[in-house]
Amino acid sequence: MMYPTTTRSPEFLGLRKDAGLWAKSSYGKGIIIGVIDSGIESRHPSFDDAGISPPPARWKGACTGGVVFVTSAGNKGPNPSTIKNDSPWEITVAAGSVDRRLAADFVLESGDLVEGEALVQGANSTAYQPLHYPGEGNLCKNVSADRTRGHILICDYARVNVDAQARIIKNLYDNGAAQVALIGRERSGFTLGFKEYGSSVVQEPAAVGRKLKDYSQYPDSAAQVFFKGTRLGIGQSPTVAYFSSRGPSRNNPQIMKPDILAPGLNILAAATASPDRGPFRFKSGTSMAAPHVSGVVALLKSLHPDWSPAAIRSAMMTTADDLDNDGNRIMNEKHQPASAFALGAGHVNATRAVDPGLVYDLEVRDYAGYVCHLFAKLDDDDDYYALQDIIQDLNLNCKIVPPVSDVDLNYPNIVVPANTTVRRTLTNMGPVEQYTGRLSMDHDVGLDFSPKSLTFSRPGEKLTFQVSHHGAEVAQGFLIWESDTHTVQSPLVVVRS
Repeated sequence: MMYPTTTRSPEFLGLRKDAGLWAKSSYGKGIIIGVIDSGIESRHPSFDDAGISPPPARWKGACTGGVVFVTSAGNKGPNPSTIKNDSPWEITVAAGSVDRRLAADFVLESGDLVEGEALVQGANSTAYQPLHYPGEGNLCKNVSADRTRGHILICDYARVNVDAQARIIKNLYDNGAAQVALIGRERSGFTLGFKEYGSSVVQEPAAVGRKLKDYSQYPDSAAQVFFKGTRLGIGQSPTVAYFSSRGPSRNNPQIMKPDILAPGLNILAAATASPDRGPFRFKSGTSMAAPHVSGVVALLKSLHPDWSPAAIRSAMMTTADDLDNDGNRIMNEKHQPASAFALGAGHVNATRAVDPGLVYDLEVRDYAGYVCHLFAKLDDDDDYYALQDIIQDLNLNCKIVPPVSDVDLNYPNIVVPANTTVRRTLTNMGPVEQYTGRLSMDHDVGLDFSPKSLTFSRPGEKLTFQVSHHGAEVAQGFLIWESDTHTVQSPLVVVRS
């Protein structure tokens, strides 16, 4: 049977039932979330509206003026420049792990531990059993009977559908295998995306499974397996999932994407019901990460109905966590520090986003200026009025809207081309405060910013600063504005012109 689990991601985001942000925002009461997804089953019990009050009388079936667009970054990682949904008016979400493990561990006769996971928790070993790895490319399709019976079989992930892989595994168990360990693809590193094989197969990420394969080559190698159920609070969480698409964008290279990281690996999600699997399954992808951010947006919009979409995005980005739950930099699938083009501003922190202090705000006219900047490159008079089709405002066209370059768009993520000066404007969302700025870069680089401090005398006040680069060095880090009560942190990347 499948071991009891927990959805976990709400708690990992700091949300607690009947307390904190969830309760304070009345669970997003009054906010409408529209979903565009090809995998929706409208008859699923998750969409049951029993006990829910009818739509408000003012609801006419359409949304107007202040809609926040949350989109997935794509699942083409870990290669660079695979990002999709890269427009500056979208919140583009990358996928990360949560701090949960469905533990199934091998204890080697050498004394070493090899950690894995199992959706179906089996019986623990009572003795050491011999290991057998039939070699790269075998995929455990053709293993002799004497090497199967009573052995722990180590199999490489086969690039076949789940049902075909499940048949391979079942055949091994039918032939007397003591245990099957399935090792993920090399490119996935430490990322392990659950697959449902209907048996107590132990799934190992490639970076961990390599240890098991290497050890199996020793004569008389043996191990025991222990199923330990759901473990929470696992360290080095989150990490960026290998499949999560990375920037820089090919279309908008000076606008850093993705924007933010959210849980998207092994999320227990609604699925089309089937007799053997039930109505919920573990799914992975940036399409799992984006709804988490949509939920946070709903909570923020419920508490701050006057905030613009850009202010909401900025609040989440400048308060995001760039450190994992061990206090170290968030890692990628290889357990190397993740770049800003992999995780954006960091992992979404719903509670901190409620009170960001300052925001990088944008209005329709700013986006219009950016579109006009793009059209200017085409040098076509017809494009002056094409803006109206995009913005849906007949009063705007590129003859009257000043162009705004991509580097000067008032975006929370800051890209500085080498030997260039860029500008940003901060809006005060809190009390009268003075903020002092500082740079935190991965190495020394010819960066400077001015002014060094910003004093806000009233809520809603806007103040502008600039960042300049001189030299040939490229680097990444953060520009941080701090007051007595707030920290406003923006990723900053210096790129070649």
